[in-house]
Amino acid sequence: MTAARLYGLYYSPWTERARWALDHEEVPYRFHHHVPMLGEPLLRWRGRRLGKGRVSVPLFVDGATTLGDSVEIMGHASRHGQGRLGADEPETRAWAERVEPLLQAGRALVAARTLADREALREAAMAASPAFFAGALRPVAALGARFIARKYEADLDDEARQIETMRDVCLTIREALEDEPSDRLTARAILLATALQPVAAVADRHIPLKPATRGIWSTPALAAELSDLLTWRDDLYDRFRKPPRARAAA
Repeated sequence: MTAARLYGLYYSPWTERARWALDHEEVPYRFHHHVPMLGEPLLRWRGRRLGKGRVSVPLFVDGATTLGDSVEIMGHASRHGQGRLGADEPETRAWAERVEPLLQAGRALVAARTLADREALREAAMAASPAFFAGALRPVAALGARFIARKYEADLDDEARQIETMRDVCLTIREALEDEPSDRLTARAILLATALQPVAAVADRHIPLKPATRGIWSTPALAAELSDLLTWRDDLYDRFRKPPRARAAA
Protein backbone atom coordinates (compact mmCIF):
# COMPACT_ATOMS: atom_id res chain seq x y z
CA MET A 1 0.00 0.00 0.00
CA THR A 2 1.39 3.41 -0.98
CA ALA A 3 1.91 5.72 1.98
CA ALA A 4 0.19 9.07 2.10
CA ARG A 5 2.39 11.98 1.07
CA LEU A 6 2.67 15.44 2.55
CA TYR A 7 4.33 18.17 0.50
CA GLY A 8 5.39 21.24 2.42
CA LEU A 9 8.03 23.63 3.71
CA TYR A 10 9.50 22.06 6.83
CA TYR A 11 9.96 25.50 8.48
CA SER A 12 6.50 26.84 7.60
CA PRO A 13 3.95 27.22 10.43
CA TRP A 14 1.19 25.98 8.11
CA THR A 15 3.14 22.83 7.25
CA GLU A 16 4.25 22.31 10.84
CA ARG A 17 0.71 22.32 12.24
CA ALA A 18 -0.38 19.77 9.65
CA ARG A 19 2.63 17.55 10.42
CA TRP A 20 2.13 17.86 14.17
CA ALA A 21 -1.51 16.76 13.87
CA LEU A 22 -0.62 13.82 11.62
CA ASP A 23 2.17 12.75 13.96
CA HIS A 24 0.11 13.13 17.15
CA GLU A 25 -2.80 11.21 15.64
CA GLU A 26 -0.32 8.56 14.41
CA VAL A 27 -1.27 8.84 10.75
CA PRO A 28 1.60 7.47 8.62
CA TYR A 29 2.80 9.59 5.71
CA ARG A 30 5.91 10.42 3.72
CA PHE A 31 7.16 14.02 3.77
CA HIS A 32 8.52 15.83 0.71
CA HIS A 33 10.12 19.26 1.07
CA HIS A 34 8.75 21.68 -1.54
CA VAL A 35 11.11 24.15 -3.24
CA PRO A 36 9.30 27.47 -3.81
CA MET A 37 9.02 28.65 -7.44
CA LEU A 38 11.14 25.83 -8.89
CA GLY A 39 8.78 23.19 -7.55
CA GLU A 40 5.60 25.04 -8.50
CA PRO A 41 4.77 23.15 -11.75
CA LEU A 42 5.08 19.77 -10.03
CA LEU A 43 3.06 21.01 -7.06
CA ARG A 44 0.23 22.11 -9.36
CA TRP A 45 0.26 18.69 -11.01
CA ARG A 46 0.14 16.91 -7.65
CA GLY A 47 -2.73 19.12 -6.56
CA ARG A 48 -4.64 18.88 -9.83
CA ARG A 49 -7.65 17.25 -8.12
CA LEU A 50 -8.22 20.50 -6.25
CA GLY A 51 -9.31 22.13 -9.50
CA LYS A 52 -8.38 25.55 -10.78
CA GLY A 53 -6.83 28.22 -8.61
CA ARG A 54 -3.73 28.56 -6.49
CA VAL A 55 -2.20 25.36 -5.17
CA SER A 56 -0.19 25.79 -2.00
CA VAL A 57 1.59 23.80 0.67
CA PRO A 58 0.97 21.90 2.80
CA LEU A 59 -0.53 19.52 0.27
CA PHE A 60 -1.65 16.08 1.45
CA VAL A 61 -2.20 13.27 -1.05
CA ASP A 62 -3.48 9.84 -0.05
CA GLY A 63 -4.88 7.82 -2.94
CA ALA A 64 -7.98 9.61 -4.18
CA THR A 65 -7.83 12.12 -1.30
CA THR A 66 -6.11 15.44 -1.95
CA LEU A 67 -6.17 18.17 0.69
CA GLY A 68 -4.63 21.59 0.11
CA ASP A 69 -5.43 23.27 3.41
CA SER A 70 -3.62 22.78 6.72
CA VAL A 71 -6.83 22.79 8.78
CA GLU A 72 -8.39 20.19 6.48
CA ILE A 73 -5.28 18.05 6.94
CA MET A 74 -5.56 18.40 10.72
CA GLY A 75 -9.20 17.33 10.56
CA HIS A 76 -8.30 14.38 8.35
CA ALA A 77 -5.68 13.35 10.91
CA SER A 78 -8.27 13.32 13.69
CA ARG A 79 -10.83 11.39 11.64
CA HIS A 80 -8.40 8.76 10.40
CA GLY A 81 -5.99 8.59 13.33
CA GLN A 82 -6.38 8.27 17.07
CA GLY A 83 -8.90 11.11 17.36
CA ARG A 84 -7.11 12.71 20.29
CA LEU A 85 -7.11 16.28 18.99
CA GLY A 86 -10.68 16.70 17.77
CA ALA A 87 -9.24 18.82 14.99
CA ASP A 88 -12.29 18.29 12.79
CA GLU A 89 -14.42 20.48 15.10
CA PRO A 90 -15.52 23.94 13.84
CA GLU A 91 -13.45 25.61 16.58
CA THR A 92 -10.27 24.55 14.79
CA ARG A 93 -11.16 26.53 11.68
CA ALA A 94 -12.25 29.50 13.79
CA TRP A 95 -8.92 29.66 15.61
CA ALA A 96 -6.97 29.17 12.40
CA GLU A 97 -8.70 32.27 11.02
CA ARG A 98 -7.86 34.25 14.17
CA VAL A 99 -4.13 33.55 13.95
CA GLU A 100 -3.93 33.88 10.16
CA PRO A 101 -3.12 37.64 10.19
CA LEU A 102 -0.09 36.90 12.40
CA LEU A 103 1.13 34.26 9.97
CA GLN A 104 0.58 36.46 6.93
CA ALA A 105 2.44 39.35 8.56
CA GLY A 106 5.23 37.00 9.58
CA ARG A 107 5.55 35.65 6.05
CA ALA A 108 5.92 39.19 4.70
CA LEU A 109 8.64 39.99 7.24
CA VAL A 110 10.52 36.76 6.51
CA ALA A 111 10.43 37.41 2.76
CA ALA A 112 11.66 40.99 3.19
CA ARG A 113 14.43 39.94 5.58
CA THR A 114 15.52 37.16 3.26
CA LEU A 115 15.93 39.59 0.37
CA ALA A 116 18.07 41.85 2.56
CA ASP A 117 20.35 39.11 3.91
CA ARG A 118 22.95 37.54 1.59
CA GLU A 119 23.63 34.63 3.91
CA ALA A 120 19.92 33.88 4.27
CA LEU A 121 19.69 33.84 0.47
CA ARG A 122 22.61 31.42 0.29
CA GLU A 123 20.99 29.15 2.87
CA ALA A 124 17.70 29.27 0.95
CA ALA A 125 19.52 28.27 -2.24
CA MET A 126 20.92 25.21 -0.47
CA ALA A 127 17.43 23.67 -0.58
CA ALA A 128 17.82 23.29 -4.34
CA SER A 129 21.57 22.89 -4.82
CA PRO A 130 24.76 21.50 -3.25
CA ALA A 131 26.17 23.74 -0.52
CA PHE A 132 29.30 24.60 -2.53
CA PHE A 133 27.15 26.03 -5.36
CA ALA A 134 24.55 27.80 -3.22
CA GLY A 135 26.35 31.14 -3.21
CA ALA A 136 26.07 31.38 -6.98
CA LEU A 137 22.34 30.74 -6.74
CA ARG A 138 21.52 33.68 -4.46
CA PRO A 139 19.71 35.42 -7.36
CA VAL A 140 17.50 32.35 -7.78
CA ALA A 141 16.72 32.36 -4.06
CA ALA A 142 15.84 36.05 -4.31
CA LEU A 143 13.47 35.28 -7.17
CA GLY A 144 11.92 32.58 -4.98
CA ALA A 145 11.37 35.02 -2.10
CA ARG A 146 9.76 37.55 -4.45
CA PHE A 147 7.66 34.77 -5.98
CA ILE A 148 6.29 33.86 -2.55
CA ALA A 149 5.54 37.51 -1.82
CA ARG A 150 3.61 37.88 -5.09
CA LYS A 151 1.81 34.56 -4.74
CA TYR A 152 0.46 35.47 -1.32
CA GLU A 153 0.18 39.23 -1.94
CA ALA A 154 2.57 40.03 0.90
CA ASP A 155 3.41 43.66 1.66
CA LEU A 156 7.19 43.82 2.05
CA ASP A 157 7.44 47.56 2.70
CA ASP A 158 5.59 48.22 5.98
CA GLU A 159 7.47 46.41 8.73
CA ALA A 160 5.95 48.49 11.53
CA ARG A 161 2.40 47.62 10.48
CA GLN A 162 3.26 43.94 10.16
CA ILE A 163 4.77 43.87 13.65
CA GLU A 164 1.73 45.63 15.10
CA THR A 165 -0.55 43.05 13.45
CA MET A 166 1.55 40.28 14.97
CA ARG A 167 1.39 41.90 18.41
CA ASP A 168 -2.40 42.22 18.29
CA VAL A 169 -2.87 38.53 17.47
CA CYS A 170 -0.35 37.49 20.11
CA LEU A 171 -2.35 39.35 22.75
CA THR A 172 -5.38 37.30 21.67
CA ILE A 173 -3.28 34.16 22.06
CA ARG A 174 -2.28 35.24 25.57
CA GLU A 175 -5.94 35.57 26.55
CA ALA A 176 -6.78 32.18 25.03
CA LEU A 177 -4.12 30.44 27.09
CA GLU A 178 -5.99 31.27 30.28
CA ASP A 179 -8.35 28.35 29.64
CA GLU A 180 -6.08 26.09 27.58
CA PRO A 181 -5.67 22.61 29.18
CA SER A 182 -2.15 21.90 30.41
CA ASP A 183 -2.39 18.11 30.69
CA ARG A 184 -3.18 17.29 27.06
CA LEU A 185 -2.60 18.56 23.55
CA THR A 186 -5.46 20.23 21.67
CA ALA A 187 -5.86 21.31 18.07
CA ARG A 188 -6.11 24.91 19.28
CA ALA A 189 -2.81 24.60 21.14
CA ILE A 190 -1.10 23.42 17.95
CA LEU A 191 -2.50 26.41 16.06
CA LEU A 192 -1.42 28.88 18.74
CA ALA A 193 2.04 27.39 19.24
CA THR A 194 2.95 27.19 15.57
CA ALA A 195 1.66 30.73 14.96
CA LEU A 196 4.44 32.04 17.21
CA GLN A 197 7.17 30.88 14.79
CA PRO A 198 7.71 34.37 13.23
CA VAL A 199 8.01 35.90 16.71
CA ALA A 200 10.92 33.57 17.50
CA ALA A 201 11.63 30.23 15.87
CA VAL A 202 11.25 27.12 17.99
CA ALA A 203 14.43 25.25 18.98
CA ASP A 204 16.47 23.33 16.41
CA ARG A 205 15.60 20.02 18.04
CA HIS A 206 12.07 20.58 16.76
CA ILE A 207 12.60 22.56 13.53
CA PRO A 208 16.28 22.75 12.52
CA LEU A 209 17.23 26.04 10.87
CA LYS A 210 20.55 27.35 9.63
CA PRO A 211 21.84 30.42 11.53
CA ALA A 212 20.85 33.18 9.10
CA THR A 213 17.48 31.55 8.47
CA ARG A 214 16.84 31.41 12.21
CA GLY A 215 17.66 35.10 12.35
CA ILE A 216 15.11 36.13 9.73
CA TRP A 217 12.42 34.19 11.62
CA SER A 218 13.05 36.29 14.73
CA THR A 219 11.34 39.54 15.72
CA PRO A 220 13.40 40.53 18.78
CA ALA A 221 11.19 43.35 20.08
CA LEU A 222 8.15 41.09 20.12
CA ALA A 223 10.10 38.12 21.46
CA ALA A 224 11.11 40.12 24.54
CA GLU A 225 7.61 41.47 25.10
CA LEU A 226 5.95 38.08 24.60
CA SER A 227 8.48 35.87 26.36
CA ASP A 228 5.72 34.23 28.41
CA LEU A 229 4.06 32.98 25.21
CA LEU A 230 7.36 31.63 23.91
CA THR A 231 8.00 29.84 27.21
CA TRP A 232 4.56 28.23 26.96
CA ARG A 233 5.21 27.28 23.32
CA ASP A 234 8.60 25.76 24.05
CA ASP A 235 7.23 23.72 26.95
CA LEU A 236 4.35 22.48 24.80
CA TYR A 237 6.78 21.36 22.10
CA ASP A 238 9.01 19.57 24.59
CA ARG A 239 6.07 17.70 26.13
CA PHE A 240 3.97 16.89 23.09
CA ARG A 241 5.99 17.24 19.87
CA LYS A 242 7.54 13.86 19.38
CA PRO A 243 9.85 13.20 16.41
CA PRO A 244 7.90 13.08 13.12
CA ARG A 245 6.65 9.66 12.05
CA ALA A 246 7.16 10.59 8.42
CA ARG A 247 10.07 9.30 6.45
CA ALA A 248 11.69 12.28 4.78
CA ALA A 249 11.85 11.97 1.01
CA ALA A 250 14.19 13.65 -1.38
